This record gives sequence, structure tokens and C-alpha cells, in this order.
Amino acid sequence: MKHCFAISAYGESPYLEECIRSLRGQSVRTRVILCTSTPNDLIRELAGRYALPLYIREGASSLHADWNFAVETAVRETEAELVTVAHQDDIYHRDYVKALQAAWMAFF
Repeated sequence: MKHCFAISAYGESPYLEECIRSLRGQSVRTRVILCTSTPNDLIRELAGRYALPLYIREGASSLHADWNFAVETAVRETEAELVTVAHQDDIYHRDYVKALQAAWMAFF
């Protein structure tokens, strides 16, 4: 199972770094990318600090378009079979990917 977290970041969220830490702290390694339609210094700085690929969507921000961009980018850039769109204020249990992987294996 190829999985990727695609963080959909907007503006300057004080929670973004905590979200990134929860994704990087998964008990099963997975890819993490950062996507935004509102690039700014905070998003760029955190992408650099955590060595996350940063993808910027051109055009007006919209939840629908931004989340679709995150999914499409994750599939194209990481060849993910499963994509979890993480909002910038989401925190994930460290075994989220482990449980997702077990469910995937049970189904397939």
C-alpha cells in the first residue's frame, strides 16, 4: 500500500507545525507533502524545516479546489494509492497509518 498525507495549508496557521509533527511521528513511515494556494513565509519555512515538498496551486483559494489539488498532487508526485488530506489543524494518532495499512490488507 502506497500512502501519502497531503497537508492542505491555508494562511498562517499556528497549528500547522503540530500537524506536521503528528504526521512525521507515525509508527509506519509514509510520505508527507504540503499543498497551498496561499503561500507565505510560515508555510515555506516549515516545509524547509521538515524537508517537505511544497506544491502551490495558482488561482483563487477554495476548499474544494485546494483539497482536489492536494489529492491529485499526492497521486501524481508520490504514486500514492491512498491519500489522506490533512487539514493544517489536524492531529493524527501515531498509529493512524498502521491501522489504515491493516484495514487495506484485510480488504485486499
